[in-house]
Amino acid sequence: MTSTYQLYQRLTTKPFGRQLFALGFMARAPYFATVQPQVREMAPNRGVVRIRKWRGVQNHIGTIHAIAVANGMEAAMGLLAEATVKPGTRWIPKGIQLDYITKVPSAVYCIAETDPADWDQDAPHEVKVRVTGKLADGTEVVKGIIPLWVTAKRAS
Repeated sequence: MTSTYQLYQRLTTKPFGRQLFALGFMARAPYFATVQPQVREMAPNRGVVRIRKWRGVQNHIGTIHAIAVANGMEAAMGLLAEATVKPGTRWIPKGIQLDYITKVPSAVYCIAETDPADWDQDAPHEVKVRVTGKLADGTEVVKGIIPLWVTAKRAS
């Protein structure tokens, strides 16, 4: 279990712990602060963040910008990876492949998922994280894959 996942588990049992964890998450990966992800779930094989619609993520037509959604997808994937990676291994994204199905007119839930078997291999190996963006009513607006490269940690 990574220190990030341990911190999530410890903080989310406390009042305002989820918000405090999200602030720390953004401090550790500052580019996530550009979309202000609200951490909704961090668990093995699943990560969920919510990106709210606000001026900082809007495009010229008033919807959430495609790259803001991609940033949310990467945040959700990072939560999943930190909660799932086996001891003695580390991960790094190899890319991102997204299909924008329709405009994102309101807050979007960025969901990342894998199956346990995806991680049950010797390092190095690739894990294809499935990502989807959904509106509150369940409408899918974005879907794709973020491939991760999982390797053994080098000795410090």
